[in-house]
Amino acid sequence: MNTDIVNELLDDDAFDPKKLFNQDEYSTLLIKREGFSKSQNSSADLLEGLLKQNITRSESEAIFSKLKEVNAGKLMIDAINSAQRIDEKVLITTACWESGIDFTNDFLFFTQLSCHENFNLSLEAFTVLENIEGTIDEQTLSKALTIAQSKKYALQTLNKELIKIIKDRGI
Repeated sequence: MNTDIVNELLDDDAFDPKKLFNQDEYSTLLIKREGFSKSQNSSADLLEGLLKQNITRSESEAIFSKLKEVNAGKLMIDAINSAQRIDEKVLITTACWESGIDFTNDFLFFTQLSCHENFNLSLEAFTVLENIEGTIDEQTLSKALTIAQSKKYALQTLNKELIKIIKDRGI
């Protein structure tokens, strides 16, 4: 073995983690898979596949379809919560509405997310809310309205639309 390579690896000053890991090129999303079934692992693989740099539209649509087929909604919510980068949160949130999964039970989660300061994330979460077809109980709608009305941020137009959607559902 070449001693120069070994010496370089052992030299603390020669080690530059920035060279080994570039966030712009690689996804940082790690889905905790402890206790996952084979099906859940497959769903996690699909979700991580959405974050690939050069994924085609047809590949994305196939993933959306499969995610809906296995009803991966909870996994998607967990992935949004664990994603460190906004662009990953945006992609996964987009997948939520593109997959056609019913997120009725997650109305408050997406209400909160639609109040995010990042426009793209806010818009995608808003789109999930627009696509929810299930009935939302009055108590949940009341909490959602409180969340939407208490947020003071730059996306006032989107916030007004959010409040309108909530009110149109029954408040």
